[in-house]
Amino acid sequence: MSILTSIFYIISIALMIPVMLALLFGLAYTLYIAGITVYEFIARMQRRENEKELVAALESKSVTIPKLAGNNEFEQTINLIIEDKNDSLLVGKRIASVESSWRAELQKISDLTKYGPAIGLMGTLIPLGPALVGLARGDLETLSNNMIIAFSTTVVGVLISLIALSIHSAKKSWYREDSILLSFTADRIVEIKNVATNSENGEVANCNKCTEAAEKD
Repeated sequence: MSILTSIFYIISIALMIPVMLALLFGLAYTLYIAGITVYEFIARMQRRENEKELVAALESKSVTIPKLAGNNEFEQTINLIIEDKNDSLLVGKRIASVESSWRAELQKISDLTKYGPAIGLMGTLIPLGPALVGLARGDLETLSNNMIIAFSTTVVGVLISLIALSIHSAKKSWYREDSILLSFTADRIVEIKNVATNSENGEVANCNKCTEAAEKD
C-alpha cells in the first residue's frame, strides 16, 4: 500500500509543473483570442453603415447590390455570394463553409471554458499533498508556499473560463446575426435573379407575338 501511495504521490508532484505551464499557456491563448475579439468588434462597428446599405438594397430588391468593404471571412463570403449569384450550389457551399468555420471557432473557445477550471482544479489539489506533509512536520513555510500555488492556480483557471465564456457569448451572437444576413442575401439575390429572368422571358415572348402578328398582316 505504501508503494502505491508513493507512486501516486510522485505522479501528482510530477504533474505540478506541466499543470502550471498549461494554465499559463491557456491564459496567454485566451488573452490572444480576447485581443482578436476586440479587433473584430471595432471592425464590425466600422462596417455597420455598409451593412445597412446592403440590407436596404436587399429589402428594396434593388438590381444593384453593394458589396461590403473589408477582407475578413464574412465580408468575403457576402461579396462572393453577390458575384456568384448565377450559381446557387456554389453559394450554398460558401455559406456552409463559413458557418462550419464559425462552429469550429466557437468550439475551441467553449473548450477553454471547460479546460480552464479543470486544470485549475488539478493545480489546486496537487499542492495539497506537500502542504499536508509540511503541516504534519510543522513546516509552515512549505505549507504556505503550496497553499499559495493551490489558490493561485484556481484563480487563473476560473479567470480563463470567465474570459472565454464572455468571448463565446459575444461571438455566438455575432455569428448568429451574420448567418441570418448570409441566408437573406443569398435568398434575395436568387429572387431578384428569377424576377429578372421572368421579365426577360416575358419581353421575348411579347416580341415573338408582335413578330407573328406582323407576319400575318
